[in-house]
Amino acid sequence: MSEEAERQRQSAQVLWQGRAGAWDKWADRLAEMAARMNAPLLEAARLAPGQHVLDLASGAGQPALSVAELVGEQGEVTATDVVPEMLEAVRRRAERDGITNMRFEHADMEQLPFADRSFDRVTCRFGLMFTPDAVRALAECRRVLKPGGLAAFMVWGPEEDVTMFRVINEVVRDELGESPHDQHEFKPFRFGEAGVLGRLFRTAGFPDVTEREIRFSPRVDVGTPFWQPNLEMSLGKRFAELDEAQVAKLNESLAEAFAAYVEDGRYRLDSHVRVGIGSL
Repeated sequence: MSEEAERQRQSAQVLWQGRAGAWDKWADRLAEMAARMNAPLLEAARLAPGQHVLDLASGAGQPALSVAELVGEQGEVTATDVVPEMLEAVRRRAERDGITNMRFEHADMEQLPFADRSFDRVTCRFGLMFTPDAVRALAECRRVLKPGGLAAFMVWGPEEDVTMFRVINEVVRDELGESPHDQHEFKPFRFGEAGVLGRLFRTAGFPDVTEREIRFSPRVDVGTPFWQPNLEMSLGKRFAELDEAQVAKLNESLAEAFAAYVEDGRYRLDSHVRVGIGSL
């Protein structure tokens, strides 16, 4: 890895370490949203009992915990992340829920510490965008997959198609001078345009590649500060450093901005994700 790539990797790790506490705090409360995001990814991965699955950038637990249920006691899931604090959150949830078919590895997706042909499946939800060399990461996935294996990755579509993040970014930028996503050297939406994810898989050497578009529009009751988890998770340590007046002003401005998305007494929040599937 070049010095520049190593600097970028370390910068991203520090950023996510500052967010680990908020992700852990809200993970259980956001279970319904996590299930909605998991569904198309897990369907694309074609999971079955007995499989050995590698989950990359597992965050506070999803989709690794859901994968563990689907592969059953005869299967196994290896949850990985570059942030040890995130892995501890996954481990704690697995123990709480009595999940015993999981192991946990501190791992960089560009340098996987696993032997060739170790896994039947690789999954990753919203992690590929933040690694410096996405092609190298996908090539590593191809290396550790068994013949006939499959990798399924989910990324965000363009920012303008994701109401939640677009509005939060605009308001926080106005209030604090920098949006949550301005902190990333690699933007969450960098692979959001149609065709980009598929090209990455092909460049990494996957012979059979499919890319899918998923759009949905959840509805939320008016009067609910639904943005709070995403605000805290996006800002991380920076949110904890705000005083009460700043937090109150942020929430007031967010409520005003999201009011433009009320239809028939409920907020409409459009989302767009893309799933790339590479098979061997």
